[in-house]
Amino acid sequence: MNEKWKEFLKAVEKKCPQTHIYTQPEECLIYSHGCYPKEYKWLLQGDYPYLTRAVVSPADEAEISEIVKLANEYKVGIIPYGGGSGIVGGTIPYQGEIMIDVKRLQDFSINIVNGTARGGAGLTGAEFENLLNEHGYTAGQYPQSFQSACLGGMTATRAIGTFSTKYGKMDDMVTALNVVLPNGDIFRSHLAPKRSTGPELNQVFLGSEGVYGIITSVEMKIYPIAETRIFQAYTFPSTHDGLNAIRNFIHKGLRPAVVRLYDEVEAVPKISSYGFEKGFVLLILVFEGNKEMSELEAGMTKEICLGNNGRYKGELAAREWLETRFSTKKMLDFDAIKGGTADAIEVAAPWDCIENVWREMRKALEPMCTVVDCHFSHVYHNGASVYVIYHAKTDGDDKAGEERYLQCLDTAIQTSLKYGGNVSHHHGVGTAKAKYMEAEHGKAGVYVMKALKDAIDPKGIVNKGVLGL
Repeated sequence: MNEKWKEFLKAVEKKCPQTHIYTQPEECLIYSHGCYPKEYKWLLQGDYPYLTRAVVSPADEAEISEIVKLANEYKVGIIPYGGGSGIVGGTIPYQGEIMIDVKRLQDFSINIVNGTARGGAGLTGAEFENLLNEHGYTAGQYPQSFQSACLGGMTATRAIGTFSTKYGKMDDMVTALNVVLPNGDIFRSHLAPKRSTGPELNQVFLGSEGVYGIITSVEMKIYPIAETRIFQAYTFPSTHDGLNAIRNFIHKGLRPAVVRLYDEVEAVPKISSYGFEKGFVLLILVFEGNKEMSELEAGMTKEICLGNNGRYKGELAAREWLETRFSTKKMLDFDAIKGGTADAIEVAAPWDCIENVWREMRKALEPMCTVVDCHFSHVYHNGASVYVIYHAKTDGDDKAGEERYLQCLDTAIQTSLKYGGNVSHHHGVGTAKAKYMEAEHGKAGVYVMKALKDAIDPKGIVNKGVLGL
């Protein structure tokens, strides 16, 4: 692969005159990594080991289609690249693959009648939301990478934001999309709200992480900007009590926009700063939308929380959480330490085993880590996700930090799988978690994914190796 990359670039320059091409080493380095902890440690260890040979930045979907056709002709591997905020090694040019930067795809349109808006794959979450806000609407999608993650990347990883209990994940939000397939053809999904015409093809590309094609535009559900926001905070004697309360109000059909439960350890600094009960856990809730409906939902949820050993603590803790929700400083500080590392492992599990998944993951990681924080921040009718954030130090160099990261990652995922959890809830798989795919999907599931990859990308042109494909 990539034997004819110079000829490929000349052909791109000729057939796609609006495409920008970057080949300087410093330009290539910028695009050769995301936010994967191993990539961070590689940056600190000296010469970066995996550099793209070039970056192409097309002006539009038509140029991407032409570039993909040329990649097939010249047998050059390509990788789609958006905001570079991924943390699972999903855009590493192991073989010098050419990066296709989609950030120039900035189209935007809104259809108030249908309650949808369409954005180019290169719009960041913040840019898309700001454009919606100008019209009085919101998508409700606020991931921690809100300022950098692009619509294409968020769709390709089934990303999620902090207001997920009301608005859902990207697979709940996306109504249609355009994708340049690995042969250069363009798939455009029909705009009908529901269909009975075979499998739902949108779902092939949601979560595909680029292996089945390059997402170029996304249509999303939109909602009027909320009339009101209601903030609530509760303490509970234990994580068990907090989860019981959440499960009970979710099963009754109540949907706060934000549900965030900090376990007995991660809650300690917050409990201390607000003077709440020592040893208790902390639940943050935010309701938004129509004023009357939000007030009713908040009141009913409060009754359930109080009936499950909860203690109401007012609004302040929830309001202050909202102000700092995008910060990742603590993790970055540990990544910067020589021999240090940090990561957020997010898995999902059914209600009947999620406590075991949480408890055993914490127990397994604590001997290897300086700090282990755990909270539950995305909940569903039949289960929830658990967020396990580990911060580790070694006495060694950055290579030792990289090795510790891998030890922690393997321990966390193996423990999740053992007790009924899965591999990833919303960060995706990339190459970091590819080896665990069979443990979650079984041989038959992996066979289906590989068969699809081989059928639509027989030359292995697009993002080969991601998802283990």
